[in-house]
Amino acid sequence: MIDEIHEANVRKGEVQVFWLGQNSFVFKTSRNKLIALDIYLSRDPGLHYLHPEPPMRTEDCQFDYVFCTHDHLDHTDPISLPIIAKNFPTATFFGTSESCEHMVKLGIDRNTLNSLEARVTFEVDGFKVTPYYSISPDEISEENNTTHFGYLFDIEGIRIYNMGDSSRAMLKNPSEVLEPVAKASPHIAMLPILSDLLPHGIRKPEDAVIFAKLLNPEVVIPCHYNLWSGDTINPQDFTKLFDSTRIKPVVIPYKGSYMYKAHI
Repeated sequence: MIDEIHEANVRKGEVQVFWLGQNSFVFKTSRNKLIALDIYLSRDPGLHYLHPEPPMRTEDCQFDYVFCTHDHLDHTDPISLPIIAKNFPTATFFGTSESCEHMVKLGIDRNTLNSLEARVTFEVDGFKVTPYYSISPDEISEENNTTHFGYLFDIEGIRIYNMGDSSRAMLKNPSEVLEPVAKASPHIAMLPILSDLLPHGIRKPEDAVIFAKLLNPEVVIPCHYNLWSGDTINPQDFTKLFDSTRIKPVVIPYKGSYMYKAHI
């Protein structure tokens, strides 16, 4: 898969989005920069995966920038990240304070790490990223034992929001968390539609539809599903929930990609 990423031809006004499963994405820019998000390539022998083999070898992950939304196993991978840092020392890592401290403990050079703050925009190499809370920091629950960020990327004017994780509790007042993101008018929203190894009903596709309607993007991409066998969903069931909206749902196949072209 890494060869496909490197060979992709991205022109000005475009961003190519590759999905590696769960919440793992790679964005390729027209400057040939690779921005990786929540890379999760390790495989726990005690768990049963829908795809036992990871989408690419960690040793081949020559990314320029690596972002982690929060410090959970499938978002801050303790196995993959040190390998990427060792093999590609020019890679720069970003995350919550907990993710960054975890990466330091894993042996990643602190000088390559950037701990981000909510609503403070970081600009580098032709793109911007702004972290927003995706779960209220005031919410105390099993799902919120670490800071949860969603990231709004502005890549040459193309705004992509990835929520990371969500929680059922935020459904009581989702605008409290998402209104600042909605004001930024994302073109693409990537939203989780399924929980991971938790009882069914903790996170549902219908939740993501509520979030999408608040964010009002042009395109919504479902993610965070079909990682573990026995905990799966047909993403087409999610797309059908948008039949009466102007929002276009796009399902990226596992190890597939989607090219977004700005309206110029």
